[in-house]
Amino acid sequence: MNTKEESVTPFDIAGGSVTGRAHVAAGRNNQDAFCWASDADGLVAVLCDGCSSGPHSEVGAQVGSRLLAQAATRLLRSNLDMADLLEQVRQDVLASLRGLAREMSVDAASFARTVADHFLFTIVGVLITAGGATTFSLGDGLVVINGERTQLGPFPNNEPPYLGYALLPGALDLSFKVHRSMAANEVQSLVLGTDGAVELEAVAERPIPGREEAVGPLSQFWSDDRFFKNPDIVRRRLAVLNRGPRGGLLSDDTTLVVLRRKAAEG
Repeated sequence: MNTKEESVTPFDIAGGSVTGRAHVAAGRNNQDAFCWASDADGLVAVLCDGCSSGPHSEVGAQVGSRLLAQAATRLLRSNLDMADLLEQVRQDVLASLRGLAREMSVDAASFARTVADHFLFTIVGVLITAGGATTFSLGDGLVVINGERTQLGPFPNNEPPYLGYALLPGALDLSFKVHRSMAANEVQSLVLGTDGAVELEAVAERPIPGREEAVGPLSQFWSDDRFFKNPDIVRRRLAVLNRGPRGGLLSDDTTLVVLRRKAAEG
């Protein structure tokens, strides 16, 4: 989802996702999802990565990314400080997920299985308003601001925290982790990535399957104009990397959302 209105945040935005080689080989769906929304009060972008052991976790990733973006957008006009706003977003999304899980469960005993099968996903996001830009997460992934890279995770035993754990009896009530807050006008470029994007960096010097051209650095996604001229180019680029007789270069689902400050008119 993305909505376009005149905004206080003058950014071009693009995104795309590709199914990882391992998921294709196993006949699994892409378990990543992304969503952004913008209006006159600001911009919200969110990526979610479903738990790999969940048989239907792409459902939670898709639903969760939209719920998060919508909840944050509704609160942009509030007078809440960032910490309180993110906590309210978290509570709103948990309430929606709890209702969905109950509707999908045959009885109370099956509720935990419904959550485990559908609603465990990591989160990486950014909120930009006139007051500032804040990146936040719950789980692993990648954030790059003005070329400065922050890797989130990995976590012990490859077990990142999931928002959905808070739906289960006796589970930890995990909160978002804020990684960086800065003035909005200091943001020139920003990349959000699921954990598969780390592998994208690792293959930067390898040739694209079937071509002599190298994959290239992550910076191409914010420095090359073509990624913002066509909303599908990010996905196409990632898809090209995962073609070939061996299933491509990226073993895990890989998703990017890229923001770049618009050039000043004139």
